[in-house]
Amino acid sequence: MKQLEITTNKRLLIVEFDDMDHLENVLSCNKQGIRFCTDNDEPTKLICKGSDLTEDIAKGFQHKNMGIAHNGEYLSAIEEFKFHISNNGYHWGDNPVKKPNKNEFHKTEDFLEKEDEYNDYESRTLNPEKCIIFEIL
Repeated sequence: MKQLEITTNKRLLIVEFDDMDHLENVLSCNKQGIRFCTDNDEPTKLICKGSDLTEDIAKGFQHKNMGIAHNGEYLSAIEEFKFHISNNGYHWGDNPVKKPNKNEFHKTEDFLEKEDEYNDYESRTLNPEKCIIFEIL
């Protein structure tokens, strides 16, 4: 399980579950009024599954009148959410490093180096399908 806390206009906890059964169990418990807590026993409020994140939901994470500009253009709410994640050394969605194919390398050392890089990025890549986004109360 991966966990990342980010601060936008809210304190958010993003949790990626190792398996879908665990994720569905947390969703079921939430419907029954049982709350997920942080490692520090801080209560949370479930916002949405990562795969259900929309621009409207992400707008609720933005500071009022303070958009983030990139290359002279303001980011959408979802892009701003991803920006906060990347500022914490994580990635939202796909691993930015392509999984290496051993057959594409002439030297085993080169392959192993690229595989280590891929695995490092993979450990910091959050798959929206396996994530739940919480607000820390």
